[in-house]
Formats: sequence, structure tokens, C-alpha cells
Amino acid sequence: MIETEIASNHGEKVKPKFIDSSRPSILTKGFTLVELLVVILIIAVLAGIGMMMVSRMRKSANQAMTTANLRQISVAMITFTSDNGRFPSRIGDPVWDRTIISNLGFTDPLPGNTGILKAQYRALETPGKIFTTPEDREKRDPLFYQRSFAIVPWTTNWSNGTSFRGWKDRPYNVGVPYSALTAPEKAAMVVQWYSGNDTIPNLLGHGNHAYHDIGGPVKAIGSMQQVLFADGHIERLRSNFTNAEFVAKYWPGTIGNHN
Repeated sequence: MIETEIASNHGEKVKPKFIDSSRPSILTKGFTLVELLVVILIIAVLAGIGMMMVSRMRKSANQAMTTANLRQISVAMITFTSDNGRFPSRIGDPVWDRTIISNLGFTDPLPGNTGILKAQYRALETPGKIFTTPEDREKRDPLFYQRSFAIVPWTTNWSNGTSFRGWKDRPYNVGVPYSALTAPEKAAMVVQWYSGNDTIPNLLGHGNHAYHDIGGPVKAIGSMQQVLFADGHIERLRSNFTNAEFVAKYWPGTIGNHN
């Protein structure tokens, strides 16, 4: 292209700039600060939603594991009552979990009434997990196996001794036969139970906190807990029942002192 001189407004001759029309012009534009902040905000919102979904999924998975373990405990408990004609008994039997664990694949005898040391029973690691739940984050001595559940004495008579916990016409601390439950669908049998309102830990095989002796509130469970009923079904119920409320709703016996 030949450059030609053109006259300016002042009569001066100037040379026009050479423009190569064969090359397209390239315009570049970066993010503005506002646009960058908007992108960051969107990413943060999406990350928050993702973390919330993961948390909910983890919570649902933990609840499902609790339910699965309670179902295995239910099978073991009903198998024991079928074989022995009664629920586990505080008189004549070991602690209730020691008593039914043979129905969960652990055949070694587990006498005693104290927490079970891991070093003493290494083979108990897998069957022992059935008595725990990932929802239980209560701190325990790591040398012992933990337990996240407790038997309900109102139904089983594993332990009573007070009027609101006893079967009026049954021997003291002797497990009742399953046939005595006139409404097994309303008979709470095992509940989530960590450490209660005191500092005594709930350990596998330990006599303390072996039974659920108050309606609530239950430490570390929050507002809800899973309850296994004698007919095998499981419900999520609030954990802050008073004794009177729990007995009235989930116990088929007759309130009164033992004979």
C-alpha cells in the first residue's frame, strides 16, 4: 500500500499511518474486580452446598449403621429368649451384652462385670463393633471396647429395684419370658446410650450403664435416639423423655414393686 500525503486542517502535510487490513485487530480485556469477587462468591456458595450435602450423607450413613447393628442385636436377643425361655437376667447371667454375644458369632465365654480390655480379647474386635455406633463420639479409654447401647429393664427385667423399673409380679432381676410382653410392638428393648448425665463410661461388658435406667435427657445423643422394640422394629425417638413418659409409652408391664 502506497502512503499518500494529506493536508491537515492547518495546511500541513502529514503522512497517514499505515494500516495492514490483512490482520484482524485483537482486543484483550481482563476480569474486573467486581467480576472476580462474583466468581469467588459463587465458588464459595457451591463449596458450602457440597459440604452440607456430604455432612447429611455422612449423618444418614451413620444412622443406617446404628439401625443395622440394632437389628443384629435384636436377632441375638430373640434367639437367646427362644433358647432360654426368658430375656437375659442380672441374676444368673453375665452382663446382657456378654450374655447374647455368643449369638453373634463369638463363642468364647465372657464372664465378669467390668469393661473388656482389647488386649485381652483381640478376637472380639469384629463382633464387638455390633454394640457400637459411629454416631457415638463420647470419649472412652482406648484400651477398652466401647458400647453405645443399653438394655431397657422395664421390658426385659434385666435390672429393676425401683417401682418404675420393676415387674410387679416377677422375681427381682430375673429376665421375663418373651410371652409376658402383651404388646411387644410397644416394648422398648434396647436404646442408644453413651454415658448418661455423669462421667461413668459405657463400656462393652461393663455392669455400669448396662441398662437404660432413666428416660432422658441422654448426653451426647442430642434430641433423637434409636430405640429397638421387642417385635424387632426400630424407631427414632426423642431422647429427653421423663421416666413417667417413657414407661407410659414404651413399656407393657405393670408399674409396681417386685415381689
